[in-house]
Amino acid sequence: MNNRSGNSPDKADLADKFFYLKETAELTKTGSWYIDTRTFEAYWNDITYEILEAPLDFVPTVETGLSHYAEEHRDYASKLFFDCYKKGKEFDVEIKMVTEKGNEFWARAIGKPVLNSDNEQIGVQGVFQNIDDIKQKEFALQNSVETITSQNSRLLNFAYIVSHNLRSQTSNLQLIVQLLDNLNTVEEKMEMLGNIKGVSDSLNKTIEHLNEVATIQTNSKQEKRVVRFEDTYLLVATSIQQIIANQKAEITTDFSDLDSINYVPAYMESIMLNLLTNAVKYKHPDRKPIIHIKTFLQNDQPIMEIKDNGVGIDLERYGEQIFGMYKTFHFNDDAEGVGLFITKNQIESLGGSISIKSTVDVGTTFTIIF
Repeated sequence: MNNRSGNSPDKADLADKFFYLKETAELTKTGSWYIDTRTFEAYWNDITYEILEAPLDFVPTVETGLSHYAEEHRDYASKLFFDCYKKGKEFDVEIKMVTEKGNEFWARAIGKPVLNSDNEQIGVQGVFQNIDDIKQKEFALQNSVETITSQNSRLLNFAYIVSHNLRSQTSNLQLIVQLLDNLNTVEEKMEMLGNIKGVSDSLNKTIEHLNEVATIQTNSKQEKRVVRFEDTYLLVATSIQQIIANQKAEITTDFSDLDSINYVPAYMESIMLNLLTNAVKYKHPDRKPIIHIKTFLQNDQPIMEIKDNGVGIDLERYGEQIFGMYKTFHFNDDAEGVGLFITKNQIESLGGSISIKSTVDVGTTFTIIF
């Protein structure tokens, strides 16, 4: 058994007491560790060195122990150890760790205080196992469930449009045709024909929405290509330059940290177009729209943020409806409640997610994880 540490008068006893069952540890690939809380010397078994990809001459300490947890979990690991050491609180958690070579993995970590015959705490000991394969399968299953849920949501919205909107519009059309038969003068019939045009336009728009919902999953299977954010932005900004000019909108971009990703080009254009158009459309009445787009990597995930200083949305009131079909939260005449629904479903169909932070009269930030 390897117990590589500084000198300790009872080193052999500790080896016998705390790192027994070597064969079991080897078979189960279970790493063991022990910290003497009187001297704060640390001890590892052979499997710990193996899992953490540490050299044979590495001397573990309390400080270096914390460095073997992923940065985002380091404070959590520190609290677990402190509560165990100071309060005698045992722990059994799943946590992300990192090896000496910088490779991250998920581990199941168990720890508890060690007491002597006088019931005095003399140390903290624990074991851990690499469960990364299991965790990745769990994430994959979760993603599959989320994908199925998203698809079901699209189907339900599709059914809603068919059963509610189409039925309503076709009924209106049928009623108008019946009324036409009962009208006698040309003037009355011409006036009724104007109503037919309104219903026809609405019906056509509904069918377009149906087509967008129906083709999201099909389009998501298109071949991805390298998409440059700057190119997409210039294309979108050109297409809505009249709107931008009319509202005197000021748009800034920062693509320096992440200039491109592999994506479906049409989706990227649609996503940026919808979010930019909304940011301009829902501007605050007392100030010109100021919009900032930024892309970056966070935990190896590509992210885009679009932030505005518009009217904002009351998320306590509308938060659960924000990405729903035909949900509107302002009184703009041209609000249809379709853009955010389509955007969310496009993003999720490619395995991403979108979230919102908003404050009324301050502004809104959309964060997209691709």
